[in-house]
Amino acid sequence: MAKVTVEEVADHLRQTMGHVATNENTLLRTRAAAHIGAYQLSLTQLQILQFLLQSDEAVTNSILADHFAISKPAVTKALRKLNKELLVDTKVSETDRRVTTLALTGDGVTLAREYQEIDREINETYLGIAQKFSKGDRKTILKFLETVEGSLNQGQPF
Repeated sequence: MAKVTVEEVADHLRQTMGHVATNENTLLRTRAAAHIGAYQLSLTQLQILQFLLQSDEAVTNSILADHFAISKPAVTKALRKLNKELLVDTKVSETDRRVTTLALTGDGVTLAREYQEIDREINETYLGIAQKFSKGDRKTILKFLETVEGSLNQGQPF
């Protein structure tokens, strides 16, 4: 195999990350345009719907903030749109008025299931790609991706 320079890897990574972001968003827009697209929800809002669909326990703003590693005000902002679109209902606890739990409406369930199917399709694509590599190669790729994620978490530009 020909020698690969660090610059070639960095350039290819930049291009690939751009394609990944564009293609995932394109899949969401094209596959979901008829229904999900009409609501113009953010990826975080769709993920919140999916989380509520999959949760067996009562979900609060704090649980969402912890799960998605976002601030409580960001959760509140996301939920405001979901409430406005009648996708999520809120219920104040009878025992502790400071606690509000969240539940999907019928339309919220429908949207969450549609998004879940698109998310499953995206994950299957990634699994298919990963299966093409040996165990050793997958370990190297995983280490590389963890390093990229660490850089992102430190606020480095990407």
